[in-house]
Amino acid sequence: MGELLLCKEPIAAMPYYIEGISWNVYSLEELCYYVEHNTYLLEKDFMTEELCTWIGKEMKNSKLAERLRDIMRMDGRLSEFVLAILTDCGYCPRESMKEIIRILREMEEKSDFECNKVRADRLMEKEKYLSSIYEYKNLLESSEAGEQSKELIGAIWHNLGTAYARLFLFGEAKHCYEKAYRLNRHMESLKEYMMSMHCMHDESGLEAAIVKYQIGEDVLNGIRHELAHAR
Repeated sequence: MGELLLCKEPIAAMPYYIEGISWNVYSLEELCYYVEHNTYLLEKDFMTEELCTWIGKEMKNSKLAERLRDIMRMDGRLSEFVLAILTDCGYCPRESMKEIIRILREMEEKSDFECNKVRADRLMEKEKYLSSIYEYKNLLESSEAGEQSKELIGAIWHNLGTAYARLFLFGEAKHCYEKAYRLNRHMESLKEYMMSMHCMHDESGLEAAIVKYQIGEDVLNGIRHELAHAR
């Protein structure tokens, strides 16, 4: 993980496997570390009988395991489930714990579509570009996409383009940025569309876009400046 964690709780003989990020945790401290650094990626499927069994058996903490089972039986919220773990372990400082719970409660008030976009954005911020591409494409292909605003769908196309561009897939990025601009009319999407064509050395496409979208000299100068800086 790149950090040394001081564990006061027992160390498990058998780790708990977190499938989403292919990560084994061996202690409650490591579990809390995962929660703290991946709060936006947590979903209700984090609440499982397997986790309760692991905490009871491997962590020798039957009291916490039963508390978590009670929350699940009462159809409790994810924020309540996570708070029980954080409070029992005591790994996170009070302010960090409050922020984690605030984020989870805020996410609980959002629609599934909005939550999934936030998670996709977080994956990209963590440089998990292939995973973020998968999530963005799922959002765009979902039945809920047609119910969203042009602004939101345009933002998803823009971010999908950025994920492709980070992988140097400029042809795919160009397509995404153009879709984004048609929906949101944001200058940033248009600039990234032009930048993608520059990176592809697509001079004819660039000239056609200048005419098509009536791009002024000030925008072109801004793109040239950014390209020079990037180089």
